[in-house]
Amino acid sequence: MVPPPIVTGISPNEGPPGTRIKIRGENFGNKPNDLIGLNICGFDCLLSAEWKSPNKIIAISGPIKGKGEVIVTTRAGGVGTCNVTFKGYHETIGPMKESAVWVEEAPLFSWGRHSLSPSSYQQEDPLGLSVEGNEKKFPEDDLMNYFPGKCGDIASENFSPGWFLLENHQATSFNDLQAGLLHLRRKVEAQKEGQLSFLKANIGSVMDQIDTLVILEEKFKKDFLLENQKE
Repeated sequence: MVPPPIVTGISPNEGPPGTRIKIRGENFGNKPNDLIGLNICGFDCLLSAEWKSPNKIIAISGPIKGKGEVIVTTRAGGVGTCNVTFKGYHETIGPMKESAVWVEEAPLFSWGRHSLSPSSYQQEDPLGLSVEGNEKKFPEDDLMNYFPGKCGDIASENFSPGWFLLENHQATSFNDLQAGLLHLRRKVEAQKEGQLSFLKANIGSVMDQIDTLVILEEKFKKDFLLENQKE
């Protein structure tokens, strides 16, 4: 019987959303696809997880705040245990001012069959910033005059960053916007790392699908040529 995974050490043991965490322990599986779950402070971080060895995993922390355990789940060993805790916090600018308030988010980009669209896009704010306190809205007529043919919808082909910032963050400080940009970059990097790990773990299936597509393409071309010859 395969023993459950156990986390014995993490580095660093605290940080803001998007922190790259090295997770050490035992029984993390013998190959990447043995890893089927990673939970940091109650937040699912499997997408960003990169399996390195039976004793090491690298992951990116999510929008968490407060202390919590790092729980690894493997295909054979099941849900594991943890001897350490990770503390998530929000970066601050100055002694008293919180620079950014991260909110619960949907994935920045969809991976797989689902695409990014206005109906599926549920993220409150791409920068991860709270819009509380921005009660005074920028007039929409003025936005249309300043950015003709554009809009503030990030999922639209006509998206304008200037429109978006004036509409959602005209009262947000420059330091907060910088923190939000850093958060967004970390989210993008986390998504990239997660997708790379997915490809590495499923390289055999991906190659099989590519071979199947090549065969279908060749068959289509052959059938197309036969139809033209008949005509």
